[in-house]
Amino acid sequence: MPDLARLLSPSATASRYLQISSGLRAQITEGSLSAGRRLPASRALAQDLGVARSTVVLAYDQLVAEGYLESRRGSGIYVCDIAPLATPRAPASTATPGLSPVSGMLLAPGAPDPDVFPVGPWAKCIGRITRMAPKALVHLDDPFGDPELRREIAGYAGRWRGITATADQVLVTGGASAGLELAMDLLASEGQLALEAPGYIPTQRFAAARGWSVDWMTVGAQGAELPSQPAQVTVLTPSHQFPLGGCLPIAARQAFLNATADYDGWIIEDDFDSEFRYAGQPVPAMAALDQKGRCIYVGTFSKTFSHALRLGYLILPPGLVDRFRAALRHPTSSAAVTAQRPLADFMSSGQYDRHIRRARRLYAQRYDAAANALESWPAELGQFQRHEAGMQIAFHLAQPIPDTAIVTAARAAGFAIRALSDCDPSGRAQGLLIGFCQSQPEEIRAQMPRLLDIVRSHV
Repeated sequence: MPDLARLLSPSATASRYLQISSGLRAQITEGSLSAGRRLPASRALAQDLGVARSTVVLAYDQLVAEGYLESRRGSGIYVCDIAPLATPRAPASTATPGLSPVSGMLLAPGAPDPDVFPVGPWAKCIGRITRMAPKALVHLDDPFGDPELRREIAGYAGRWRGITATADQVLVTGGASAGLELAMDLLASEGQLALEAPGYIPTQRFAAARGWSVDWMTVGAQGAELPSQPAQVTVLTPSHQFPLGGCLPIAARQAFLNATADYDGWIIEDDFDSEFRYAGQPVPAMAALDQKGRCIYVGTFSKTFSHALRLGYLILPPGLVDRFRAALRHPTSSAAVTAQRPLADFMSSGQYDRHIRRARRLYAQRYDAAANALESWPAELGQFQRHEAGMQIAFHLAQPIPDTAIVTAARAAGFAIRALSDCDPSGRAQGLLIGFCQSQPEEIRAQMPRLLDIVRSHV
């Protein structure tokens, strides 16, 4: 039985759900709730604590998603064997009121919640590889990456993104940015590049550092608009445009592919957070439509799994495999070798797919909380589109409200929101990029009025 006195405190400022989950997490970490122990039913614990059953259910669900607890059908909730690997947390009562328990900064766009990371299952995969294939943790023969991970990535891309590919077409990189830069370096031989505006800042900076000539594509409500003259290399975020959030229609995707093939050019598809679509199923990737071998797919594990792994991947058209192999004579130093085989094991066991589904369910609740709060903001401040996808929401400010001044003031108050104008090379776009993944729904509902006050102060 958990120590009930450590689950709720009358003086604590955190919500009851957070107090319960934090208290249980601490007791599991220190070993007072041992591995394999069955916890009380949610109804029984709710009665003992004097709270609603839904509060306990939410706390249990969070810890199941994190890997601290395991739900066994028809049997109950049990403690996982993770205590030796966990890091003790400060009690909930010592936390700064309203601040994210993860990073201390609120509403960070594009940032996954580290507490959703499946600690227990991941640790088991590492242990299994350490026992069975220790050499795979320190040595890599193929410059394209671990062969088992590449095979799993090809299967995953087929299941989730509709891409037909073999392991030979997969190249493991040190994150999405490393993959984007590698593809642009090898394909934009004459420096002719088309980028979205507004778009992904690291890509814009990389092109500027290379001195490349950039054609800026206008971005509408549904994504980038096809330019009149195709570029040698076109970089797109078609499934969830960054930062505005639109989804490029099938007809527009096909038009890009046809124009690129006619021009003998290339499309680099940056698919950074497409798994997180909260209404219906994820939209098939643009590369799934490519019949002429002109689209390079860029994926990442930073958004879906962990930033710390620094792993991403390219899926190359068959005609580009030899060209990339000729350029990579050694494994890329930016892709961590140690994590590759354990990640392959994690994916082959089905844990990765289950993790994505859990994360999508949790982030959907947080998206709703953020979007519902924004819908209550006065119309004279601006507007946003409810795309039901991604890891941030773009709120377009009414002119002439300055987004950079708001961001500066918000950061001083503990918010990690970003200015939309930073993503636009012209600086004309004015808005706020607001995240939600690292905060619980009740935290978001408390944070958004504070952010609203900051925006109002700049009108």
